[in-house]
Amino acid sequence: MALQALDWLIVAAYVVFALAVGVFYAKRANKDADEFFLSGRTLPWWIAGTSMVATSFAADTPLLIAGWVRDHGIWKNWIWWCYCGGGMLAVFLFARGWRRGGMMTKAELAELRYGGSSAKWLRGVLGVLHAACTNTMVLCWVLLAARKIMEVLFDINGNEALLYGCLIALSYSLLAGFWGVVMTDMVQFVMAMFGSIALAVLSWNAVGGSEAVLAAADAGAPFTDDTLRFFPAPGAGSLFDSSFWTAPFTAAIAYLGLYWWAAENVDGSGTTVQRIAASKDERQGVLAVMWFNVTHYALRPWPWILVGVASLLVLPQLEVNSPVEGLVSEVREAKQEVVIQVPGAGEQVVSLVLPESAEDWHAQAIVSKDQYIEQGQAIARSDSELAYVVMMRRYLPTGLLGLVVASLLAAFMSTIDTHVNLAASFFVNDIYRRFFVPDGEAKHYVFVARIASVLVLCMAGLLAMSSKSISDLFQFFLAFLAGVGPIYLLRWHWWRIRAHSEIVAMLASALAAGCLSDPDFLGIHWGLGPLSPGGVLTPEGRLFVGVAFASACAIPATLLGPKPNPKDLVEFYRRVKPAGWWGPVAALAPEVQIRQDATTALCGILGGLALIYGLMLATGLYFFGTALQTASCAGIALLGGIALWRALGRADQESHTSVSE
Repeated sequence: MALQALDWLIVAAYVVFALAVGVFYAKRANKDADEFFLSGRTLPWWIAGTSMVATSFAADTPLLIAGWVRDHGIWKNWIWWCYCGGGMLAVFLFARGWRRGGMMTKAELAELRYGGSSAKWLRGVLGVLHAACTNTMVLCWVLLAARKIMEVLFDINGNEALLYGCLIALSYSLLAGFWGVVMTDMVQFVMAMFGSIALAVLSWNAVGGSEAVLAAADAGAPFTDDTLRFFPAPGAGSLFDSSFWTAPFTAAIAYLGLYWWAAENVDGSGTTVQRIAASKDERQGVLAVMWFNVTHYALRPWPWILVGVASLLVLPQLEVNSPVEGLVSEVREAKQEVVIQVPGAGEQVVSLVLPESAEDWHAQAIVSKDQYIEQGQAIARSDSELAYVVMMRRYLPTGLLGLVVASLLAAFMSTIDTHVNLAASFFVNDIYRRFFVPDGEAKHYVFVARIASVLVLCMAGLLAMSSKSISDLFQFFLAFLAGVGPIYLLRWHWWRIRAHSEIVAMLASALAAGCLSDPDFLGIHWGLGPLSPGGVLTPEGRLFVGVAFASACAIPATLLGPKPNPKDLVEFYRRVKPAGWWGPVAALAPEVQIRQDATTALCGILGGLALIYGLMLATGLYFFGTALQTASCAGIALLGGIALWRALGRADQESHTSVSE
């Protein structure tokens, strides 16, 4: 179904609302950098936490998750579900520290934590990295998703779609700064939840619900054995037999055993830290992160997953294999054809149209001009990331379609304005003000922030024009700084971690990610079993090697290098009051009395994980499991919630005691 007048009216109404927010908060945002980047550090937990949730839902998110479900199965979501472990660490170990430190960005922590000239330059390097690289990569895949959505829904050129989307997002974020981000996030969250649930209900009922889905899964293709599994099954062999470690099972183990603690954001992502810093006080920051974890992992994913599962019944997996061997001489996207130059036999035109193809669902070329292909090699397949958008067009009625489109537009704008604002904060706070103009007027920094915002978005737009897969970008982003996670965990708890430790880990991780992104790097035939089928590393294998390489470089650099001067760490110790091994530093600040019981933190973390994963699994089992399984997971969630509530109360008391003393 194409968008009707009512749909366009709803979309336009949201754009007008966003512009109105920009105008309303413009004066307040102009005051100084704290107002522009942190809303004056006055946000209550429910605004800061909801903004975390909203900005983590970009236009690409439902496309990506639906694509994973179609191509791999429900279990693939552990690639992001696993990060709940880091989220709970943030609640009990890091959120208070971020707020106590009074930092604006993650890069600023480096100078406070380590002290000395090396820390100053590390802060600058991190400022450049996050302003020009990490946030730019996030913006790139968000723009790529927006291009796919607009091409299907609005039938316009992809590059034009990128331009229009960027102009809409910039129109209010430049005016209102972080105020515009968090205020529009509140509305976007409500719209997104309502729209995704509505599409899930309509799609699920249209295909016949759980009964029809389970029957189709029993019948086989396009369902696989792992499609409806919450965790992939191992192979038939014993634990020490190679057949036991199937590719899906090994990947899931890697997510739960490696991904979450090795990630760069293990102690808080840039967006999380920004919202903690913007909270009224440290307790509000803790509650904001807790609300984010519950909503992000337990409440939100299933509507997207259900749409992905339902799409398998109405949108078949399409693939076109080459009937000949030869060189691709032309890819005719408009005609859905690929022209292959066959040696000694001239050109052969291969149609990409299959009997199951439809106007809104067909195979797309995955080869490029001048690429040599073998007979039987896949040259085109359906894009699973588009399934969510096609389901929208097929099953949403007028009005509701407009609301869901508006929610995706709002999600796109939310993530764009967040990462543009965040990238600008790194540039202004950690580069421009720190090294070039330290004593400028408050409004001058706001002006520079707006210029930086435009430049960052332009860089991301150029990168998006040359990219095709959201999933590939996401996987590279995960590996880019994966090896710094252990150092980031230790820097809060062990005084021996130095600026050089972080620098070595960061360089080694980035180097490994860059080199290993080339499947033929140095012609190495990797022997990591299911992590390297055919000797070529999977994304999980690349991450494993990258973390191992970064750790092998950073840990010896820490242990063999000189110890830091405890005097350089006293300010950090006094302001943040970290728990852990700080003996020489604590001796220089005897007035600081830290009261933090490890048992409280452990009970809180485990209780939070039980609550979140219990709710998450109970919801899924309602559709795919038995009543007993659903009730069991709900019971686990209840017990976890009780443990979490008590731990949060004790943590508040311990924090109050530490601060008062």
